[in-house]
Amino acid sequence: MARGGKERSDAARRSEATTMMARSASLVGLLTLLSRILGLVRDAVVAAFYPRQATDAFFIAFRIPNILRRLAGEGSLTVAFIPVYTRYLDQGEEVARRMLRSALGLMLVLLCAVTLAGAGLAPWVVRAFAYGFVEDADKLDLAVLLTRIMFVFLVTTGLTALSMGVLNTLRHFAAPALAPVLLNVGIIGAVLGGTSLMAGWGLPGIVACSLGVVLGGAAQVMLQWPVLARRRMLVGPRLDWRHPGVRQVGRLMLPAVFGLAIYEINAIIGGQFASFLSEGSISYLYYAQRLIEFPMGVFVVALATVAMPNLSSHASAGDIEGLKDTYRYALRMVLFIILPATAGLVALATPLTSVLFQRGQFDHSMASRTAVTLLGFLAGLWAGAGVRQTVPVFYALQDTRTPVKAAAVSLVVYVAAAALMYRRLETLGLALAVACSSVVNFGWLVAVLRNRLGRLGLRAVSASAIRAGLAAGACAVVARLVATVGAWELGGAAARNYGVLLAAVGAGLATYLVVAWVLRTPELPELVAAFRRRDRRGIQDERTDGRERQEQGQDDLPR
Repeated sequence: MARGGKERSDAARRSEATTMMARSASLVGLLTLLSRILGLVRDAVVAAFYPRQATDAFFIAFRIPNILRRLAGEGSLTVAFIPVYTRYLDQGEEVARRMLRSALGLMLVLLCAVTLAGAGLAPWVVRAFAYGFVEDADKLDLAVLLTRIMFVFLVTTGLTALSMGVLNTLRHFAAPALAPVLLNVGIIGAVLGGTSLMAGWGLPGIVACSLGVVLGGAAQVMLQWPVLARRRMLVGPRLDWRHPGVRQVGRLMLPAVFGLAIYEINAIIGGQFASFLSEGSISYLYYAQRLIEFPMGVFVVALATVAMPNLSSHASAGDIEGLKDTYRYALRMVLFIILPATAGLVALATPLTSVLFQRGQFDHSMASRTAVTLLGFLAGLWAGAGVRQTVPVFYALQDTRTPVKAAAVSLVVYVAAAALMYRRLETLGLALAVACSSVVNFGWLVAVLRNRLGRLGLRAVSASAIRAGLAAGACAVVARLVATVGAWELGGAAARNYGVLLAAVGAGLATYLVVAWVLRTPELPELVAAFRRRDRRGIQDERTDGRERQEQGQDDLPR
């Protein structure tokens, strides 16, 4: 009897944990949605203001500090920092603050050193990312100039990543999720207000865009400070590389950096391939990836972010069943979102690229090329989403080696597929190569995880994915039918295209929800129940607060 009660109690705790994950992921997703919308506005502004030569140079220059950011910042630092910081936080706030000071001091020294070295070596760094620019001296010089400016962004984004690790461990997700909004606002403002100013100073107009990146990065850091101060975690740096917590983070980071480096080598190789294709190919890849990042960032990354502290807690407590439950829940929810997103993007690839980007310097042929490239990425979007949910499980178990091995295998697959397809299919071939590598990566990770933990219960995940896939197919058909009345060759210049696109998205979403309800997908009622539970909890909290205030008022009366 006691055992049955304990099992029910454990099940209740796990249910509450997954409900909290859904609510937190929804909050992060909504804030990320705002950021992604502004990101699309940013990209549309950049596409309209600058010619292809300038955007090719900017996207290569922007990619360099972003790759280093993912290697040494939010990609590896955050996932290595959270499990260690959690353990120190359990020992007390002062112990955690001392560890944080030491990590901050060492990080500042390393980031400043890399920034100075990168600015000095910019001509060779740009060649490493896009050697094809050597054939165009003006484009090469412009990329070098932009790279030197944007290396400063590495310092600010590294500090943002450390703050994100602290706040996520404390289960505060809003400020880190809101930070990219400020980056996009900074870039948009700089482009609109600074492009003509740069021309007056004798500089290329797109320099304003690079300065916007630096200003937006600084705003991201400052956004975190008040929240850290309220949580008493706004500390000064201390150079103590011998601190055991810092050394433990370093040991966990090293394999993670190698694993992420493999992913970034994919991007570097893709940029090298694209630099030998027709002008604009790098831009087509970038804009298509931005559309892919929209569904990935709004929910996939959001769910992985809020799942990481829960997975770490289960792993630290030795609760393997709880860890499996969290992983299954994350995987089911992410497929429930990503499958209709994939279907909608397939059905509306040309309408989206036309409305979002086709204006000014960006014509319809460029929008069509971007749409075709997008279709290649979409072939592996589901697998990429699965990788995002699976890798944190290994990090929670403090196993950073397995993701490295899986990434290495996927890199070999990518290079082979890209070499076979890029000449014939150009950017579509490069996008399909990414899709192939994502499928191999996900399959490898799941196989290793099952071998290590035993049965993962993925049969239920597969059943849910089949239902969601059928509903997504209906969504795509309806969205495509509605979109046929649009004049997409006119792009954003045709006012009616905006209404048609919104109608297609709305009709597709409604179709997906109705068919998902008819097929009884479990994720739909789970999401509804999570928000209903939040509303009931909010009402109950208000009642409790009212009683407490009333009792306090009675206690204050003279007796």
